[in-house]
Amino acid sequence: MKRWDLQADQIALVDVNNFYVSSERAFDPSLRHKPVAVYSNNDGCVIARCADVKAMGVKMGVPVFEVRQLFRERGVVARSSNYTLYHDMSCRFVSSLEQFCPDVEQYSIDESFLHFHGFGERLASHSQRLVAAVRQWTSMPCCAGVAPTRTLAKAANHFAKTLGVPGGVLQIGSEYHRQQLLMQLPVGEVWGVGRRLSKRLGAMGIRTAWELSKAHLPTMRKAFGVTLERTVRELQGISCIELAPMDQAKNEIVSGRTFGKLLHDFDALMAAVANHVLLASEKLRAQQGVAGRLVVCIQRRKPGGEWREISTHTELRPATNSPPVLTAAARGCLGDMFDDSYEYRRASIMLSSLEVDSEVQNDLFSSSRRGDDGVLSECLASINERFGRGKAVLGSARLSSDWEMQRAFLSQAFTSDFGALPVARA
Repeated sequence: MKRWDLQADQIALVDVNNFYVSSERAFDPSLRHKPVAVYSNNDGCVIARCADVKAMGVKMGVPVFEVRQLFRERGVVARSSNYTLYHDMSCRFVSSLEQFCPDVEQYSIDESFLHFHGFGERLASHSQRLVAAVRQWTSMPCCAGVAPTRTLAKAANHFAKTLGVPGGVLQIGSEYHRQQLLMQLPVGEVWGVGRRLSKRLGAMGIRTAWELSKAHLPTMRKAFGVTLERTVRELQGISCIELAPMDQAKNEIVSGRTFGKLLHDFDALMAAVANHVLLASEKLRAQQGVAGRLVVCIQRRKPGGEWREISTHTELRPATNSPPVLTAAARGCLGDMFDDSYEYRRASIMLSSLEVDSEVQNDLFSSSRRGDDGVLSECLASINERFGRGKAVLGSARLSSDWEMQRAFLSQAFTSDFGALPVARA
């Protein structure tokens, strides 16, 4: 079978195996030969499992109370989600990739597309060195799938991981390789298809990725839209899917979380809202934006009643990214909705009507002192950048800690706190 033109541009998808678990194991060698599971916010359900836990039949998203006894009997080590650690490990992962490829396109916290140009026959060995280096530099195992398109690279990565390919790299280097791989891949495992769409395709007799790749393009476009048509073309080896950059400016910014326990008083609820405002304003300032609208949303109920979600909003004139201004606006919204006869379990805020800060038109009738607020905001940002997030906050954010998540199995902040670093003793 004729080989493909390997001198043409190739795409590699590099993915960390069990990223959350691997991050926990990187700084705790005692976990490397034990079954490990990671819990979601408030230790509610299982969101990450090592291979041993998967083999026990534990499904993604299963409530913790359903598997607690099983974990106790099988010696499974539980960890609460440590997002600070995971963010830092993700940055280290991407930094490692950039040592081997200047064109890295981060797709998620644990996987990136790498664009290689003109490597030819050397690409497979280069990719194997990359995988080995990531393991050495970060202590996290990963696999790579290499192909002419993103969708085929995803498929190759799937088999590199599930089949335990030597070197951790699987390259689709010929038409024969493409055919054999796609014939073994269920259509539901194709990137962008999913369970619901696979059922509709199954009703049409399309059950494998190979059958999807041979589907009639006009029929696919008419029945499922242009997105699936592009997926079919990608399976055929024609690159036509582009990703939006992860750092692309957002049209809306949302921050919210379920509380660690039910709240009843205004100060505790305000502390949660203020912290979400601070986090959202950081993201807004990072994209040099300002917001023209603030929405505050809460979930509440009468004791023993049904949960209901209510929200209110306020227009911001002029548009702003100032934490003091946003927090004051949020306090007003929350005050309009608060009733001490209810109990509350979640709060969130949304910043919308976003504009670029340098392009905002001043409001002739506004008395806002954006200049003074800007100085205070810059001061808060510089302190937190130097000493760590949350070191300098507004008083509203420290009224109570009752809203914070329950994380009974939280590991230490190994990458951001010198006091948490492991100590080697003679």
